[in-house]
This record gives sequence, structure tokens and C-alpha cells, in this order.
Amino acid sequence: MRVLVLSDAHGNSVALKTIINKEKFDEVWFLGDITDYGPDPDEVLDILKELKPEVWVTGNHDYANAFNVDCHCGEKTHDLSVYTRENITRKKMSKEDLVWMRTLPLYQERDLNGKKFYFVHACPANPLYGYMFDFDPSCMKNDIGRNIEADTIVYGHTHFPRNGDYKGFHYFNPGSAGQPRDGDSRASYGIYDGEFHLKRISYDVEEVVRRIKSLKLNEKYEAQLISILRKGKV
Repeated sequence: MRVLVLSDAHGNSVALKTIINKEKFDEVWFLGDITDYGPDPDEVLDILKELKPEVWVTGNHDYANAFNVDCHCGEKTHDLSVYTRENITRKKMSKEDLVWMRTLPLYQERDLNGKKFYFVHACPANPLYGYMFDFDPSCMKNDIGRNIEADTIVYGHTHFPRNGDYKGFHYFNPGSAGQPRDGDSRASYGIYDGEFHLKRISYDVEEVVRRIKSLKLNEKYEAQLISILRKGKV
């Protein structure tokens, strides 16, 4: 089995389609954040629905749109997040799509090849908002403080890819498909084939820039969005 592991598409359908057209895979795991920042959240949702991911959890931006609450994202991008939510996501996505996103779970668990996998957007202890840039044992508890019983955690949220082991426990973050922030502007994703592999691929960033400019956004926020895409960092 070959699995395409995706997270944090953030309305970037150009990057998402580039990844899908490049890779061969048997199933998809998506770790949240369809929405905000990018120009095509509606198209990203349609693509994902067509892929029918076997694992699909909600992200903090998806939850914010679905329930009309704050995303509680990082300080550097919070205002940009709010602006794009109001001026892109909630204008381009239908009410039916926003309601549908309420059905996405906070986490999922699966047994594969005799191992327990735990899937979440952020970290088990704080599944929507907790940042785990590298392995943090304090994250490995559920919302009532019990230890997570799993061999592997697969997560996103940070936009920084990670693939590592901690005392026999494996952790994997595919990075961001739609808005990398680790200094590499190429789309980031993962492959699982019994082992995890981090992947990067170039895509047409300037096409995404063109789509953003066509939206006639506030100049400050437009410039910030374009800078993040071109530089791969905030």
C-alpha cells in the first residue's frame, strides 16, 4: 500500500493538483486545513472530496470557518488569517460546504500492520491549536490527560516537515502542501509505504500569485500572501 500524506493545503489548488499528478498512491491521509490564505479553498475541498481520503481530520482554520470562531493561529499570521477567512474563504465556499466541514473529526485512529496510528491536525493534547515543531512528550496526552496509546502520530499544523523517532515512538509531519514556511517554497507532503518519506515538489507559484491578485485584496495582505508563497516563510 502506498499512501499520500497531505496537510495544510490552505486554498492552494495549484500545489495540490501538482502533487496529485506527480504521485501514484492507493489512498490519502489528509491532516486538516483546507481553508484560508490561498485563493481556491472551494476547489481544494472539491479535489479532496473526489480523492475520498481514508483519513481526514479537521484543522484549526477549517474549524474556525465551520463554527465561525477564531483560528488561534500564530501571532505573525493571525491578522492575515482573519482577513483571508472573511474575504476569500467565506466568500468562495458555499454554506453547505461550511456546514459539511463541521462533520470532520478532531482525530482518527487506525491499526495498520500491527501498529497503532493516531492522526490529528496539531497534537493530541490540543488537537486544533497545539504546535509540535519537534516531538514533545507533553503533547502525547488526550484532552482529559490520559496518555495516547499509539506507535505513530501523524500530524500537521506547523507547516514544518518532520520525520523522526522518540524512544521507539514514530512521529511524522508532512509539512504544508499549500503554504510551506520552512524556507523552502516547494510544496511539501509525505508518502507512507510501510515507512514514511518526506517529499518536495516545485509548482507554479506565479499562477497562485496571479489568482491572488485577481481577487483585488487589500494591498498589505496581498503582499504578505505573495511573499510567503515565494519565499516559503513568514
